[in-house]
Amino acid sequence: MKYIIKKFFTLIITLLIVTIFTFVAFQVIPGDSAITALGMDATEDQLQNYREELGLDESIPVQYAIWLSNTIKGDFGTSLQYMETPVSKLISDRLPVTVCLAVLSFAIIILVSLPLGILAAKHRGKWLDRTISILTQVSMAIPSFFLGMILSLIFGIALKWFTPGKYISYSDNFAGFIRFLIFPSIAIAIPKIAMLVKFLRSSILRQMKSDYVRTAKSKGMKENDILYRHVLKNALIPVVTFLAMMLADILAGTVLIEQVFNLPGLGRTLLNAVSNRDFPVAQIIILYIAAIVVIINFVVDVIYKWIDPRVSANY
Repeated sequence: MKYIIKKFFTLIITLLIVTIFTFVAFQVIPGDSAITALGMDATEDQLQNYREELGLDESIPVQYAIWLSNTIKGDFGTSLQYMETPVSKLISDRLPVTVCLAVLSFAIIILVSLPLGILAAKHRGKWLDRTISILTQVSMAIPSFFLGMILSLIFGIALKWFTPGKYISYSDNFAGFIRFLIFPSIAIAIPKIAMLVKFLRSSILRQMKSDYVRTAKSKGMKENDILYRHVLKNALIPVVTFLAMMLADILAGTVLIEQVFNLPGLGRTLLNAVSNRDFPVAQIIILYIAAIVVIINFVVDVIYKWIDPRVSANY
């Protein structure tokens, strides 16, 4: 329990530091939020009234305290790009798209890469291992956004399995929404499947050289029993970290795929917010991305403790 409390306390401190950097970063970026919101034709009195209303005329520490207090309460402010639209509504409308895309991509990665990684390790040096190795090398060399374009060309334009760019909202047709997300998810998953297969294969082969494996073999245990009862459990410990960072990367880095497939997710919204100096929206999305990474790391630490209780002895 002390281990988890310590990790949770570290999580809170890290998030607090992230809020400071996130807020200060947008304070030093050139530009005036009042002019962005009211336009170039606004009078000086209108601009001043707007700054006073939002507390923009206060010192940076006071502005940060106000922003942090409001953020903790769930009040993220109003978008400058979409006037009168609360940031919370923009986020709530776009978050399901990014989360569903990430979950579907992650599920594909797990379902494909774990069996392939185990097969490659079991058949080390044989034709199956070499075939998987060639496929992973090719897959890692193809960027996700380019793969998305190829999938759109083949399955969208040529085979007409879906209409490229014609987004189907989850609120209108959830089944159609999931079907539309399949190809963006595949585009995200394929390069990461290749990375995970190679990582898992290496981890399994490294464990197969351990003393406990030689002892088990000397006792007459079958290779499959050694692999699935002992080796795989130990080999998955470093893979958990790799998977966690991969999930964080998917949740935080879908902007290019969202652009290719015209998905109204958080990545595309962040790009538009930065381009249009919509700082309230950009700040919250960046904070979301940072929070995802920190929280996933915390979950990984807890999973480590569950997989191997000895982990806490190192902290």
